[in-house]
Amino acid sequence: MSGKQPQQPQQLQQRQPNLLVIMTDQQKATAIDLYGGQVRTPNLSRLVADGILYEQAYTPHPLCVPARVSFWTGRWPHQHGARTNEIPMPRGETHFARVLRDHGYRLGHFGKNHCFTQEDFDTCFDRVFLAGHGDNLGPNVTQVYSGPLRGEPQPDEGMRRPVARVRSEPKEESATYRVTEEAARFLEEHAAQGAVPTEQPVCLWVSIPDPHTPLQAPEPYASMYPPESVSLPPWREGELDTKPERQRVFQHLLHYDELREEDVRLAASIYYGMIAFIDERVGFLLDTLDRLGMREDTIVVFTSDHGDYIGEHHLLAKSNAFYDALTRVPLLVSWPGHTNGSQRRTEPVSTLDVMPTLLKLAGVPLPDGVAATPLPGTPLAEGATAARDAVYSEYGAGGPAITMDIAQRLCPPGQPRRLPPLLREREGEGHPKMVRTGRWKYVYDSTAPAEELYDLETDPWELTNLASDPAHVQAVSELRRRLLDWMLETENARPVPLGYDVARLTGASTSAHPVA
Repeated sequence: MSGKQPQQPQQLQQRQPNLLVIMTDQQKATAIDLYGGQVRTPNLSRLVADGILYEQAYTPHPLCVPARVSFWTGRWPHQHGARTNEIPMPRGETHFARVLRDHGYRLGHFGKNHCFTQEDFDTCFDRVFLAGHGDNLGPNVTQVYSGPLRGEPQPDEGMRRPVARVRSEPKEESATYRVTEEAARFLEEHAAQGAVPTEQPVCLWVSIPDPHTPLQAPEPYASMYPPESVSLPPWREGELDTKPERQRVFQHLLHYDELREEDVRLAASIYYGMIAFIDERVGFLLDTLDRLGMREDTIVVFTSDHGDYIGEHHLLAKSNAFYDALTRVPLLVSWPGHTNGSQRRTEPVSTLDVMPTLLKLAGVPLPDGVAATPLPGTPLAEGATAARDAVYSEYGAGGPAITMDIAQRLCPPGQPRRLPPLLREREGEGHPKMVRTGRWKYVYDSTAPAEELYDLETDPWELTNLASDPAHVQAVSELRRRLLDWMLETENARPVPLGYDVARLTGASTSAHPVA
């Protein structure tokens, strides 16, 4: 797809870096060995060897579209307005793809979108290759369902929801493979045009749809982590009884109150295999950069939009909650010769900070209203303002609550459940918010109202809600104040056009007549 011809900047920076942003979908940080998980990722380790790993990276919203729009605008969901999966990039947003285009970059998008509009693709991107979840499933897959089967199979996906699948097709037919092949082809064509390394730079968004559901992996990856080898997270009986009602509603709607240990093991087994496959393809892209002589001139980022329970809290997939399983994501940044390799940063950071940091490293000015902070460990952070000491996340669009009474009335036990409308409404309900400091995580939900407080030093799995414990009144008060400060500081962050000429008020004129 050909886009609008880019405007050439007045003066390009000396060897502007190429940008390769690899974003997976629904990948929790702690699934991989770099964050203490089970999946071996030798190719992601190559990035860390000459780059930076951020141990505490958080998404601004644990849902696809809001997280991705925030990533590409540097603005919180309550600022840009894309607060559910039905609202893509709002009209009028000055997103970074447009900024890069206007400053001489060629852009390519490969994979899952859930962010940009067709107008954005037409005017900002030189190449677009779209791929979604579950491409080419084929008729001969092994399906395993959660919960016991009740007699004859029912045409109800809610009661017999697939947990995981083994693909019968070769890996070459999967979205993960095809997306990375198309991205490599774009790099090869760019290099063949003689634009590397000193002329026009490129920016690629390689948006891999996995390991998002449906959980499916081709062989040999599907067998790399057998179910019996999977380490299960700790569970606490009755845990959700002291948590906000919306979490119990999610459990009811998806039948996770019936989830069995064998279901979780199988889900994790395939999920881990999908990530192992992704790691192999990341290595393929790094090899492509090396082969084309582009690695030294390319900033490579690996991250995800949000996480997945994969058994934590006796749940699967994702919901409107702020557990680390959903909000903490991998974040690796590598630029050989510039990022002082093998750094592990412990400061809390937001994925909101990634693209603004890349643009500033490329010498590209940021638009107004960007809420980002330079990523620590990058050249920008030297002499910059203090790094974040807290990160924030939010959910919902202010809609009415889906109570357990509503969920049980519309989805009674033992009856077919029409989930999509309720799940979409659940995405928009309320507007809960999270603040996470080094030790504490606090969540406030005005819909209930409900509060959560977790001591991540003593309870890293977030099993015990301390919000109502009298011993932690001071922590709740301080974190509530931090959340309020953040809301005040980020409200209306983008300047509103003025109805008068400011220059006239600063000495050029004594009149302040409205500008015609």
